[in-house]
Formats: sequence, C-alpha cells, structure tokens
Amino acid sequence: MRAEYLLFDLFVACPLLALAWLRPQWAPGFWRPALRSALLGAVPFVLWDLEVVGDHWWFHPDRVLGLELGGLPLEELGFFVVVPLACLVTWELALSGGRAKPTGRARALPFAAVAVVLGLVAALFGREYTALGCVGLAGAALLDDALGTRLIAMRQAWIHAAVVLGLTTIFNGYLTGRPIVIYDPRVQLGLHVGPIPLEDYAFGLALTWVTTALYQHRRGRTFAPSWLARAIRARFGGYEHTIVDVDVRLPTRLEQRRRVAVIGGGLAGLSAAELLSRRGFEVVLFERDTKLGGKLAGWREALPDGFDAPIEHGFHAFFRHYYNLLRWLGEVGVTEHLRPIPDYAILARDGHHLGFAAADTTPLLNLVGLAEQGFFRWRDVLRPKTGRSLEMLLRYDARVEDDALDTLSFAAWADAADLPPRLRLAFTTFARAFFADERRISMAELVKSFHFYYLSHDHGLVYDYLDGAYDEALVDPIVARLRAAGVELRVGCGVPRIGAGLEIDGVRYDHVVLAADAAASARILAASPALVSHPSIAAALPSMRAGQRYAVMRVWLERELGAALPPFVITERALLLDAISFADRTDPRATAWAREHGGTVLELHCYAVPEEVPDAEVEAQLWRELETFLPDIAGVVVAHRHLQLRADFTALHLGMRRARPGVDSGVAGLYFAGDWVKVPCPAMLMEAAHTSALFAVDRICAAEGVAGFPVTSVPLRGVLVGA
Repeated sequence: MRAEYLLFDLFVACPLLALAWLRPQWAPGFWRPALRSALLGAVPFVLWDLEVVGDHWWFHPDRVLGLELGGLPLEELGFFVVVPLACLVTWELALSGGRAKPTGRARALPFAAVAVVLGLVAALFGREYTALGCVGLAGAALLDDALGTRLIAMRQAWIHAAVVLGLTTIFNGYLTGRPIVIYDPRVQLGLHVGPIPLEDYAFGLALTWVTTALYQHRRGRTFAPSWLARAIRARFGGYEHTIVDVDVRLPTRLEQRRRVAVIGGGLAGLSAAELLSRRGFEVVLFERDTKLGGKLAGWREALPDGFDAPIEHGFHAFFRHYYNLLRWLGEVGVTEHLRPIPDYAILARDGHHLGFAAADTTPLLNLVGLAEQGFFRWRDVLRPKTGRSLEMLLRYDARVEDDALDTLSFAAWADAADLPPRLRLAFTTFARAFFADERRISMAELVKSFHFYYLSHDHGLVYDYLDGAYDEALVDPIVARLRAAGVELRVGCGVPRIGAGLEIDGVRYDHVVLAADAAASARILAASPALVSHPSIAAALPSMRAGQRYAVMRVWLERELGAALPPFVITERALLLDAISFADRTDPRATAWAREHGGTVLELHCYAVPEEVPDAEVEAQLWRELETFLPDIAGVVVAHRHLQLRADFTALHLGMRRARPGVDSGVAGLYFAGDWVKVPCPAMLMEAAHTSALFAVDRICAAEGVAGFPVTSVPLRGVLVGA
C-alpha cells in the first residue's frame, strides 16, 4: 500500500494530537519549544539521510507515495518530526523532565571520545553506517555538554534512553520488517534485533538526545555553562573583577583618634559610617530627616480601620551582580530576608507578557534568548542601522568619556536605530527606571546601565527582593550595628554648611563624607563659602541636581488581585504608570492586612512624571492606567490610598555626565558618596551608592594608614572592546 509510510507517521502522531485535547493546560507551553527543537535537531540527521539514501538504505517504492525531496520520501521527513515529538512528550509527561536534575557523575566528553574511536575503527573496516552512528552519538554528547543541559548525568534521561530503545524496537521493527526501509548490509556490523540493524538504535538515540538537549536548553533547563558561555566568560576574564584589593600588611584598627562626619543617612551614608566604625574611626552621622535609610526608609500610617500600615519609598530590586552591596549586607546580617523574584516581567497594554526568566543569562547569548522570548525577530535587528546601533551597547568602556553619547537621548537613539516595537518597549521601560523620560536621559548613562545590568555578567535580570518592611528588615539591623559600634547618630539634624577646615556646628573633623542626595549635597556646598569657590566643586555643582518628579502610590484594596503575576511587574506606560508592586507578597504587615480583608496591597510607580501633569492629577491617572493591566479592579473597594510625589533622585540627563563629580572632591579630607557620584567602574542605583561609599572609606583609610575594604565590579569593558 503506497500510503503505508504516511499512515505510520499519522499513527505516531495520534498520541500528540490526543494530548493537545486531554491536557490543554500543559500543551501550550510545550508545542512551540518542542517543535522548534525537533525541527532544528532534525537538520543534521536529514542531511545524513540525504547523503546516504540510495546507498546505505532506500525505501520500498510500493509503500511510499512517491513524492520526494532530494531523494527522500516526504514521509521520511515527517518521521523526523513526529518521532522526536513523541519522545519529548514521553520525557515531559511520563518522566517529569521538567523536574529532572543531574545526579550522577557521567561526563559527556569521555563518552564522545569513546564513540569517536569506535566510529574510526568501524570506518577502517568499511562499516560506514556503524561509523556514522557512533559519530552521531558523539555529536549528541558534545551538544549536551556544549549546551550545559547535562542529560548524560540524569537518571530520568537514562530511563528515557531505555524507552527510546523500546520504541525503536517497535517502530523500526515495523519499518524494517515490512519492509518500508531496506538496508545495504555491507555498511553495517551485521548485528540485528529481529530485522532491526544495531546501528538504527544508535541513530534513534542520537536523534532523541540532540532533540531533548535542544528542548531542555530552550526551556531554560541548563545545569552547567555551555562551551560558548565558557568562552564568553573567558573573554571577560570572569564576571567579577577586583578593582581595589586590601593591603593585608596594614593594621585593621586606628591607633590614634580620628573623627569623621558622614552627612546623609541613606544607603551611602549608612555604608560609610558602618565601614569606618570597623576601622576604629569616631563617626558622627548627620541626617536631616527624622528617619534613617533615605529611600530605604519606612514609616507607619494608621488606616481608617486602625491598622498600623507600613509606608515606604517604593520597591527595590537587589540584583545578583550587586557584588559590593550584597557582600556588605551579608556581613551586617540582613541577606536572610532576600527572596528570588520569579521573573523580570513586562506587561504590554495589549495584554502581551514579556519575561526574562527563561532566557539564557550569559552575555550575548541572553540577546539570543530575547529573540526566543519574542522581543524581536532576527531579520529586524540584522538591518544595518539597527545592528550597528545595538552593537554599540557591546562596546561600553569605563575608561572612555563619550561626549557624543552624553548629548544623545535614548529616544533619539531608538528612533535612529529603528528598534522593533517589543524590543523598544523593553528598552524604554528599562530606561525609565532611572527616573527620567526617554527624551531627557543621557545615552552615555544608558549604555553603562545596559552593560552593568545585562551585558557583563551571567546573572540575568532576575533579582531578589526584600521579604519584609525595609525599615524593620534592613535599616533597623544596620542602625543597631552602628549604635553597638559607637557611631553617634544625629537624626533630625541637618547640616546647612561645611566651614573652613571641615568644620560642622563648631566642631572640626579630620574627614567628611558628603552622602546626601545630589540636590541636598549641592545646597550644602553652595552654602559653604570655603568650598564653593574651589574650582572642582564649582564645576561639579551644575550636574548635582535632582531629576524629574516620581510618584509612589500605595493602595489597600478589599479584593484579591493579580495572583498569577510576580510580586513586581513593569508596565508599558500610557502616561504615568511604569510598574506595579504587590506589597502584600513582600511585606508581612501588608500580608496580614490582605489576609484579614481578603484583599491586596498594591504599590503603583511612575519613575518620571511628565511636567505637563499637575500634582493633583497624578493619583487619578495612575488609577485609570491600572485598570488596563488589572481589569478586575473595576468596582473594588479602596480602603486607603497614600501618594508620594518626590523629586530627590539624581538627574542622569543629557550633557551632565562629564561634569559629574567623583569620590574625591578636590578638597583635602572631603569625599562624596551616593548614586550621583561617578566611580571608576560601572555601577547604578543601590550598588552605585554603596560602591561610592566604599571608595570614600578606602580613601580615608589610606590617608590614615589602615587597611581599607575590597571593591569588585562587573567587567569594565564590553565584550567587543579589545583588551
């Protein structure tokens, strides 16, 4: 019967079609990666088939339709799709491949070496099919190693191999027993299981191994760096570089009395004060506000029902390449409150969800991952103007000040690059996280931020969040440590000026760390006659200002919402709304309120309020835009709202980078710290604040002859920059 091979393919496909009906909740996440993996994995085997058809094997003319491609019946091409898909279904459903992890010590490279040797021996004796089967198994093993999927070390994968051997016995037994496929025995060992040549088992195992490895990799199930990932890591010289090392010959405590004033009780000021206290300095910390913590501070506000509700400045992400900050937080004992976020998720207004969790985290490979996640099509980014613009992101160099980039806005760059819409959406939402709209923010700052956050390490964009109120879980333990070390905390005590000889309130200090926010630091310097006339300070003052207003609105709702979303999501902005945080999933107090009321506690963020939007309209506009992403919110009872409108984040606007001051003020004994301070390595936001404090502390320690603290960084240069 001429349709016999076709009917065979359809028979194998029947379970796949049945699963689409029986398991609809599972199938959508399976088909796309499985089909792509099957098609890609089939390529070398189809080429193998094309090369040997009519020589190693051929097809019975009475059992195929007669439609061919390159000498292969179309039914043979169908075989390379339906059989690997059937094996992947078995891997997922019967063997729970999604939960499989390496447990054994089996290694792919020794297996591949043995297979190659056996193949060479077979080739010497003219057993070409045997040799190719061995090479196929070696190639599958090398791919497993290259992708880092480590199937060879999984118990489930060995069971899968046994299942494949069983299916080969059934399916190939039919194909060879009828026969539909006819072999030339001269290219084989002559060993058979029934009518099946032994080499068919090697062919089937290699095909399945390749397909499963590709599928696992596409699903983000990797357990070791791929060979390409290892090469990229080597190109960077590793992902954590030592910028400042500690001189172990120096003492770790002062022998003489030295007083240091730290101005500003935010992250940079707290960091500087705590580190200096370890070295024996007498530290006085001045904070104008009544609370310590700066943008990490928290407070309480009574709701109408009497609940003591937590209020904060907004959600903070602790990215895993914040090497200096996370090391310090571990030393002061607060990292136990960090929890992993499921995904860096972006919600588009059309309902489409974009995420990074499944993308490869290796630089360069993560860009390929964005294509697989639907951020762009290759034909769009390979256009010359788009490709050249994106290539610039891989050429960041911390040693170079690029004035042309500093006068180019993100919007102008994106327009010229003609970015694909979804990729532009991802870039735009990322750019706004630096508290400036896309027509104001400096592209020099954004090239640094793209390098720092995504193109210089293998942690990806998935981050940790604080499981608790910032004041209770983060600031209070640090403050307790400061008090125990003897640091004098002058809370609610601002510093209007710094006098000659580093005098504050009539007291002279040996060193001063100015760690207030950019605008407040500028006001202090401008009011200090002994400092403002200094050339380096006068030149820096114009760049030390706040950016646009930003808004944080916390809302208590008497309905559970957004259960399927991560605790924090980025949103495509219409006018204001940039992000939504589900505070009831991160703050125990908010969780308690939500449980009691069957509700949700949300935090709505706008990182850069447009100038044309009056303060009085911000709250209503944020609420209107929220309905786009949480349509179930219509008619919900709002128990309370709290809106903050602030303008105290550093301006990273056009033309400001070159004039931005570094840690050294140019005045002996005066140092700057904060996220507005330029440091000699890529760092942003909280990592920039803490790292600048580290540099300031190290300058003071070096001046007094005591050991400082190590400073590490992501690589200083992009992957396309020469050494």
